[in-house]
Amino acid sequence: MSLILTAVLLAKLPLVVRTYDSAGVPARVFARAQQSAGLSLASVGIDPIWRPCHATGCVSRPKPHEIEIRFVKATSLSEPGSLGFAAVDIAERAGTLATIYVDRVDRLADLAGGDRGELMGLAMAHEIGHLLLGTADHAALGLMRARWRGDEIRRGLPLDWMFSQSEADEMRRRLAARADDTPVVESVMADVHLSAAFDDPTAALKRAKKLDPGTRVTITVSGAPPVERYFVLIDTVELVVLKLDAPGLPKRRLLNMAIDNAAWMAATYRTVYKDNDIRVGPEGVFVKDKKVADLKDVVERIPCDKLVDVR
Repeated sequence: MSLILTAVLLAKLPLVVRTYDSAGVPARVFARAQQSAGLSLASVGIDPIWRPCHATGCVSRPKPHEIEIRFVKATSLSEPGSLGFAAVDIAERAGTLATIYVDRVDRLADLAGGDRGELMGLAMAHEIGHLLLGTADHAALGLMRARWRGDEIRRGLPLDWMFSQSEADEMRRRLAARADDTPVVESVMADVHLSAAFDDPTAALKRAKKLDPGTRVTITVSGAPPVERYFVLIDTVELVVLKLDAPGLPKRRLLNMAIDNAAWMAATYRTVYKDNDIRVGPEGVFVKDKKVADLKDVVERIPCDKLVDVR
């Protein structure tokens, strides 16, 4: 997500961001989060100046050009599905304090195969947007949308993670108007939550168990783009699929072998499955005793704990 060109074209307005970490975010992750949030803000002409406070909070009251972000873990009282929230005074159209639920961000990043620090930084930028815009409204698209999904994180489209031009203009205007003698707003009237669509970790397994051998499926594994395969078998440990895109493979016949006896095809890592002149086993895939592929390039075994989705 390259936002550098936009950042260069705008005069920077300083914004002091005071942070206090009660969740123990690793230093490397925190640095990546600051970099990610900083890039998003730089794209709209805002220069965040990071000021760490004590883990339990900042001692002095924030000045008008300052905001605070606290990093905590969600509790049973936290809004379900929320990644964080900004406390905004709707009448005054201003806010000072935002909260990030570190464990929720970590979980979403893990399920979607995303970078923890980058996602945390985007959540920070979203909440800073609310504090500066002074509104509880969300956008239909872009960084200020109300709900983030795992598939959006996996596809990584830059437009999904950018402020709109109108948001950028309004954020700059309101930040510039925070004069030194403007009182800090204390009468919070609304908590504006950013939510995540958490997938059921067992959903992919449940869906796959209903599939028939030979079904064409789209597989998503943590940290990798989706791929098309042919379903063979799944248990609580691993998913077995056929990859039939190598040249020279008897694709239709291999697919029929999996349909006829999925358990045999799944067991070819330790035994041989023969069908007339086709042989599939630990040594590879053979047609008329000629090897056409290694077994791992045809029969794939995917650990269930790495599986994100099967459709």
